[in-house]
Amino acid sequence: MMKRPMWIRVLVGIGALLFFLVLSILTQSVLGEYSLFLILPGAGIFIYLNPELMRGD
Repeated sequence: MMKRPMWIRVLVGIGALLFFLVLSILTQSVLGEYSLFLILPGAGIFIYLNPELMRGD
């Protein structure tokens, strides 16, 4: 996946982040505040696919 163009990796990363965000919203009634931790895997996937965006230069 890392050999794909940057725009494809960004779209896949945003899709993963949105999926985990929706999953967090859906599980909020069961998990309460802990459902926010479900966003972290989506953020991790985005960072893994797009490390050049996370340098902070």
